[in-house]
Amino acid sequence: MFTLTQTTQFKNHRIGLLFTLGVVVVTTFIALFFGEAKPVDIISGSDIVGEGSIVLLTLAWMVAAMASRPPGKVTRLLIVGLGFFLFSVSLDLLDEFMTYPDSAYWITMIESYPAAIGMVIMTGALYQWHLEQRALNLQLRRREWDYRDHDEIDAITQLYRATYWQRQIEALQKSDTALVIAVIDIDDFAMFNQRYGRAEGDRYLQEVAQLIVMNLRSHDLACRYAGDRFAILLPGVTVAQANAMIEELKTSIANVAFRHGNSASAIYTSARSGLLPLHPNDSVHRVLSTLLVKLDNTQHYAA
Repeated sequence: MFTLTQTTQFKNHRIGLLFTLGVVVVTTFIALFFGEAKPVDIISGSDIVGEGSIVLLTLAWMVAAMASRPPGKVTRLLIVGLGFFLFSVSLDLLDEFMTYPDSAYWITMIESYPAAIGMVIMTGALYQWHLEQRALNLQLRRREWDYRDHDEIDAITQLYRATYWQRQIEALQKSDTALVIAVIDIDDFAMFNQRYGRAEGDRYLQEVAQLIVMNLRSHDLACRYAGDRFAILLPGVTVAQANAMIEELKTSIANVAFRHGNSASAIYTSARSGLLPLHPNDSVHRVLSTLLVKLDNTQHYAA
């Protein structure tokens, strides 16, 4: 059965939802316990519409933050800041229905201050959000190398497909930049899929793809070539430098502690690699084919 928690982040924000409910309950209790209902003829409908709209919009912002954002510092600050603001605007709305005795003068004080506190907290949240977006944008640039054509993105790994990757390399071959192509192949990945299932295999490939992106420079370009194989373009390096980079990447892959389902035991894999320089007149397809043949021979020999 379809539920909100299947398509949103609500399941991760139970405390936030309780906090929002608590703000509404507390403000309602204060108004009902300390105030008295105003006569209907002095209630201002226009004020209710204006102040009620602010309350509803504040609630909508809180719900949107919890529905769309994962747990974390920024999300907590947003929810708390909006919660303080909701407290003030809710009391302000309830003032349209209630009147308070002189002894409850403190209600006027607590009606104003939380909104200011909330705005300060939200300002901090927005600054942290700005820093978060800068980090995400950096990763996006590293992943996509200033190209953005989502029809050419592999759905599982979010890396480029091989056809698009090859076209970009062919365009770069017209320059004088030194180019090295590397291929990384996950060892025994077919057995991994058989043992843990294709869904877990896809999840593992996603983690490897993210690891590749993190270990590459901003102007390197990676793609999912086929199945469990990744092809990488390394411009402006020697073969020795490229080999050192790929060996470091393979070490990182070998140290990924992948956990299947609820198991506490980690699964470790390894990878093989091959690389070749790409000269201006070389065929990208031919160089890749040579690398794949070498990898297949290595696999056969190892078996």
